[in-house]
Amino acid sequence: MLSSLTASLPDGLSYELILADDGSTDGTRDWLRDLDDPRIQKVLNPHNLGYAKTNNIAAARAKGEYLGLLNNDLVFKPGWLEPMLAALRDPALNAGIVGNLQFRVADHALDHAGVVLTPRGQFDHLRIEQDDTTQPARVYVATGACMLMRKADFDALGGFDEVFVNGCEDIDLCLKMRAAGKEIYVAPSSRILHHVSLSRSRTSLQNERNSQYLYAKWRKEIKLQLIKCWVALLAQGPSAYETYIDGQLTRSFLASPHMAAITLAEAALLREEARWASALDTPAVNGDWPSHVTLTGVAEAPRGGDFVADSAFTMDIDQLKTACNFYVCGRWPPDVDASAVEITLCVNGIQEKTFRLSNDQNINVGLVQPLLKPRLNNRFTIQLKGINIKPSLLLHHFVIDDRVIKVEAWMCR
Repeated sequence: MLSSLTASLPDGLSYELILADDGSTDGTRDWLRDLDDPRIQKVLNPHNLGYAKTNNIAAARAKGEYLGLLNNDLVFKPGWLEPMLAALRDPALNAGIVGNLQFRVADHALDHAGVVLTPRGQFDHLRIEQDDTTQPARVYVATGACMLMRKADFDALGGFDEVFVNGCEDIDLCLKMRAAGKEIYVAPSSRILHHVSLSRSRTSLQNERNSQYLYAKWRKEIKLQLIKCWVALLAQGPSAYETYIDGQLTRSFLASPHMAAITLAEAALLREEARWASALDTPAVNGDWPSHVTLTGVAEAPRGGDFVADSAFTMDIDQLKTACNFYVCGRWPPDVDASAVEITLCVNGIQEKTFRLSNDQNINVGLVQPLLKPRLNNRFTIQLKGINIKPSLLLHHFVIDDRVIKVEAWMCR
């Protein structure tokens, strides 16, 4: 990294390099001690402090007008710095942070052209190169693996938030820069190679803690961006958003696209928050919803032991803010031709899915990530069509948010 960096910097550039070793044990510290270059400062942490603290310590030593943050697993070629510097200096752009295109060393595939917030409410790298590769592209966030900013701006923002430990610090910094009134860009004509996350895990509990803290800190801003994302998707029609919805959105729901986008954005955030609460053993998002369930259109069979559903029955649930799934499980009486049956599940009148069944005695139908209204009672409607024989459906249990609850638990209260 260091040899390619120094070879790629423009002639005549006045610069300093601050190399911060965060408690490494692989011989890097000895190698750093032997470096003899007046332009290089060395920071040797006594133990591992993490990305945020280490960069803050190193940045505090910087004397230049511009501050470049560079990961240790990058490979540079001449010409990478100039486009980033030009974008940062262009007053018309009002740039606070400038990133670049990063390609994987292993296969030269594009790994970063900015960071976006997906419709599922998760941050991910943009991996599509824009048509115009000369003009800076405004992005929501840029990765901290390689970013350029003014030292004064970094200091004014307080640097990196040191609550984060090896994850989300760069997203937080970009959001702070945006809140300060400046924009984030990627300079597409600046191209580097990146070994990509060889030094840390992206699936650790610490990464979940980082994400939970980030979303709690910036929930309002993230939700606003997510609403914008969904407004754009809904305007493009089902082909644009059907990947993110199990079943279909109803016409009445889509008649108010902005309100629909708010519902979809909140649902995505609550799913993430519920996942973190479970993984990190923090307070649950949902209340005691199993105690607030009302079944209508279901009765105990005359012989006992079974529960018979009408051709249309409903389940009302209060204190359920989010759920990863909703399933109806039961069986048909022997004299019912299941292949002639359709079952339609509808949630709150906004999401529905119809199942055409095979000739099977047992049924297990449902929705993944049903769209709930967290501050209101949630109504699940199940409608059966094509049955001319009574009784129709013998219910056994429901699965709600991966929790199995037998019908008798609600019928016998």
